[in-house]
Amino acid sequence: MSQQKTAQPFDNALFQKTFEVRWSDCDANKHMRHSAYADFCAHARVGFMQQIGMDQKWLEEQGLGPVLFKEETEYFRELFMGEEVIVTVEPGDPTGSEKSIQVVNRIYRQNGDLAATHRAVFGWFDSKERRVVTLPEKIRQVCLLDFEQPRTVIR
Repeated sequence: MSQQKTAQPFDNALFQKTFEVRWSDCDANKHMRHSAYADFCAHARVGFMQQIGMDQKWLEEQGLGPVLFKEETEYFRELFMGEEVIVTVEPGDPTGSEKSIQVVNRIYRQNGDLAATHRAVFGWFDSKERRVVTLPEKIRQVCLLDFEQPRTVIR
């Protein structure tokens, strides 16, 4: 695990979700397994999408689905079974393409310690044309905002 990092919880958060670490999320070392961090982040991103109206029905109507290009996680603190954690969804750095976006998830322990930072770059896949397409307007409006603008955290 890397040295502890500090971040101001929720400064850039567009959304947050609370999870409890389950037995099935842990590995032989009795801490949360690496892939569970990614699972929690994906679940939070889907919750955010639903909150802004991009639910399964909308995706089917549009013929779109998110497609993951890259993800990476930096770990700072162990998490253990029974712990409640808060996962935020934040806009990431620009990708330089109108067909992809970076989203940052931060995982916090209940005491505010940053346990991990997860970055994912993804785009939108047109299921009929079988190709990546320009970001949907809903995503551009919400995620490509100026970082100086205040945000409301959706809970």
